[in-house]
Amino acid sequence: MQQQMPADHTDTRRILAVSYYYAPIENPGTRRVGSFVRYLPQYGYHPVVLTTSSYGTTADDDSALILRAPDLLDVARSLVRRVVRVRADSASGWQGPLVAPDSRISAVLEQVMIPDIQLGWLPGAVMRGRVLLRTGFFRAIFSSSPPVTAHLVGYALKRASGLPWVADFRDGWLFEPPNKVVLSSIIRQRIEGVLERAVAEGADRIVTVNDVLADDMRRRYPATAKKVVVISNGYDPAEYNFAPSTMSSVRFRVVHTGSLAYSRKRTLITGLLAALQRLRQQHAPVMERLDVRLIGKLSLAERAAIADAGLDESITIVGSVAHSDVLRIQSEAEVLLLVTAADDASVTTSKLFEYLASGRPILALTGRSAAGALIEELNAGEVVHPDDVDGICRALEGLYRRWLAGELHTRVDARVHRFDRRILTGELAKVFRELDPWSR
Repeated sequence: MQQQMPADHTDTRRILAVSYYYAPIENPGTRRVGSFVRYLPQYGYHPVVLTTSSYGTTADDDSALILRAPDLLDVARSLVRRVVRVRADSASGWQGPLVAPDSRISAVLEQVMIPDIQLGWLPGAVMRGRVLLRTGFFRAIFSSSPPVTAHLVGYALKRASGLPWVADFRDGWLFEPPNKVVLSSIIRQRIEGVLERAVAEGADRIVTVNDVLADDMRRRYPATAKKVVVISNGYDPAEYNFAPSTMSSVRFRVVHTGSLAYSRKRTLITGLLAALQRLRQQHAPVMERLDVRLIGKLSLAERAAIADAGLDESITIVGSVAHSDVLRIQSEAEVLLLVTAADDASVTTSKLFEYLASGRPILALTGRSAAGALIEELNAGEVVHPDDVDGICRALEGLYRRWLAGELHTRVDARVHRFDRRILTGELAKVFRELDPWSR
């Protein structure tokens, strides 16, 4: 597909937005970058998206200026499938995709592909990006991770064009990475460290989603201190175009939306399962009407742990649903469940801001994290360490008693408004203006 720039390009401030995850795939990165793309024109900037072809296309790719580059790993997979018909292998957990996140081949590739298994996208993305930038229509480059391969694309395009480059970190790289394989060996850490430093020092601005990530970047790379900016995750009010149900539920629904270990491999629900088993053994009243609903894709290991816990009567696995339905389900829950890795201080997942926008009480199973601090700041729910079985039991019983008494009210703190994605996009536009010589 060869796309052309609009005829009025000479009067348009264009941004090349590099993001591996983008529509049609549902992903927190898709929603963050997608909202920037949606609202930047209100601030005078018009993005062109450079993404992968791995997840297909959308009907409006041409009109929306979405350009896709192939991932060499996907090309190889297509060739394999032409020769060998891929069959489900229940013994190995191979359920079709050659590089499914919890497959054996994925685990092997994660060990050898640096910085991540999306590295195969790098050559095509750089080649496509360089062709675009030669048109001279662009004011800046924006890249968003994970995967951090997106920043390697941004780095290469910055070197090729000399344009200002903004690197957006939704998660850390060497600091609390979503996948600890990055820290699996000293040699790998050194290689990743060289790459991270090149990105940190090469970018004109570094955007992080919270102060924990920003402080880490400033501490490890002091030369970057003045160019680190925090633009948090957020929610999009335009997506709340539904009428929440007014019917009362006979079940005490504790709802988790999104993935667990698929997003961060050390996100475990073992503490929650142990708490539910204890409450059942104690014949706690909460278990009579409890319905823990897991909305989203679960790994085979997570499904096995739930089955082994024998909690089928209390846990409902719903699977993946459309994001519009996710927001409605959040608004109708009695309690919203958040789970993070126990030792990750830097996590503020995108679902947290949707939870806050819904106004429903949150039960956050998290350690001393940015997410927990924000929930406590806004008095938005209960914060318990994910391994504190006693604490989880007390929190569930307390929330259940409040529900029976009709005291679990919907309450959206006015301070949540600052996480409106339109406002956050304005903060990003300000970064572009500061770097844009034509805006001075």
